[in-house]
Amino acid sequence: MARGLGSRKGREESGLFAVEGARLCEELLDSGAPVEFLLLSEFADSAARRVAAEFEERKIPILETAEFEFDKISDTVHSQGLLAAARWQERRWADLKFGPRAVALALDSVSDPGNVGTVIRTAAWFGVDAVLLGRGSADLLNPKTVRATMGGMFHLPVCRDVPLAEALARLKGQGFALGAGTMDGATEWSAWARSSRAALLLGSEAHGIAPELQALADARYTIPSRGAGESLNVAVSAGIFLAAVSG
Repeated sequence: MARGLGSRKGREESGLFAVEGARLCEELLDSGAPVEFLLLSEFADSAARRVAAEFEERKIPILETAEFEFDKISDTVHSQGLLAAARWQERRWADLKFGPRAVALALDSVSDPGNVGTVIRTAAWFGVDAVLLGRGSADLLNPKTVRATMGGMFHLPVCRDVPLAEALARLKGQGFALGAGTMDGATEWSAWARSSRAALLLGSEAHGIAPELQALADARYTIPSRGAGESLNVAVSAGIFLAAVSG
């Protein structure tokens, strides 16, 4: 079963996903998410064995395996020898509840797992209330995405395969002001976060935001360039935009 967690089909069939490494496994354990079992390599390092002991205290099954067997499952180059098979608790975007002050972030077709994971990590840092991954975005449970979140995905609601046109219209109906990060918007980029309920929409570097979604935005904002380069990485853009939340 563990070998199938590297593919989307395997994850969907089992309902499980892989969380690898001592730090991420510890974040997973602290989140209270259900864990089916833990794999521990015979050559696991001391940090991995310390975290494994915490799993054992929670009565979570631990399966020890030979190094060569573990390496067939591992997605990292220098593994610590620790991998948890967890069950993702799906969050439906239509069920999200927000307080009088809230920030939401939506991604339109951001297909790179590293970028999606880093955006989620950044959103968690700035206290974003929810992240909506539009259809066409990288799979949240891809091992590369999970690793790039650095545990951020366990600390805020992240919704997958969201029909963004419908979801963004709903947010606007709930009083959210929607700002879109584009290449041709107003340069007062921090203005998007001035509303008590604010939502930010970002797209891929290659294709930007779909026109029908841009049409929903109350305003478009651009991070002005003061040097060279065609565009900013979407995860870097997210960090700059989200800095306005705490500004």
